[in-house]
Amino acid sequence: MSVTFTAALRPPMGYVVGCGCAGVTARAPRYGTYADAQQAADQATAAAGTRLALPGCTLPAVCPDYPLYAVEVDPDGEVPFVNLSNANAIGVLEALGLSFGGGEDADALEPGLPADAAEDATVIPIVVVDAAGELSAPDLLARVVTALGLAPEDPGVPDRRAGSTLIGGRPAGYLQRRLLDLYDLAAWCAAHGRDVTWH
Repeated sequence: MSVTFTAALRPPMGYVVGCGCAGVTARAPRYGTYADAQQAADQATAAAGTRLALPGCTLPAVCPDYPLYAVEVDPDGEVPFVNLSNANAIGVLEALGLSFGGGEDADALEPGLPADAAEDATVIPIVVVDAAGELSAPDLLARVVTALGLAPEDPGVPDRRAGSTLIGGRPAGYLQRRLLDLYDLAAWCAAHGRDVTWH
């Protein structure tokens, strides 16, 4: 599970048959409706194994083996996004002063270890994040600048072991890198007159 920040949706300016690569979406012919694009995608997928990779695909060796699908074409081109794992999203959302919707105990799960795990126990940590929302781009920019000022250094979190389970940490400086990614996203949204959403 994860939390993704991106630009608020706008009505698409058309649809294409794609594989998910931005280069394919930019080059593909446009369809007026989702249904038309999906029908063309289904026909192309039925030829799997015999079709070539789509122009602009970044994985041409494997593209022909996977199904194609209808892709919306955003009026502003390729829309940036920032994706965070649930465990890492908690720290970023807290730094921004946003709710992560997991309740009081959720941040206790962030380290991923119950205090009384037996040495031979199998622990499967589950971080509960139910975060969704929308802000204006200037509001997110201000929150990012504030968060960077309040947390200029992230020492990181080391990997931990609970019984036979390894819980990966995060490298030093992770929070600041992700905040800078969000700053770039918010700046893009501001330049295109769009709000920022996350879910």
